[in-house]
Amino acid sequence: MKHSEIDRAVAALAELPEASRNLLGPIRSDEHLEFALNAEEQMGHLIGGDARHPLAAVYATLIQHIAEYEAEAYPTPASKPGDMLDFLMDQQGVQQQELATRLGVNQSTVSRLIHGRVAYTTDLIKQLAEIFKVPPTVFLG
Repeated sequence: MKHSEIDRAVAALAELPEASRNLLGPIRSDEHLEFALNAEEQMGHLIGGDARHPLAAVYATLIQHIAEYEAEAYPTPASKPGDMLDFLMDQQGVQQQELATRLGVNQSTVSRLIHGRVAYTTDLIKQLAEIFKVPPTVFLG
């Protein structure tokens, strides 16, 4: 990019209204988050999933800033592996006996996994991740 193009780009950014500039930087408060969430919703409708839309990169950046702020301001506590297993089984309609068969263990082992009485091995975590189509890290607490 030539120096004159950079000068024009910087000048154009400086001319943006404050509300527009607020969409480009990190989110610093819950009020700013609310503004960003409303803007994200409107931009999402406008862009409609078109990655070539002129605002697509701004939209992606806004989503990233929202996620970063929410992760810091509202952290999600880690779940125990058994609680996560129980949740996933409930969400996907998997019964203990069905999971036991798929894992090659008996039903009481699945019950002990849910209640935290059996350790989760690396191989078990890989199997569960594959069965439930989730990243293995969800079972690491």
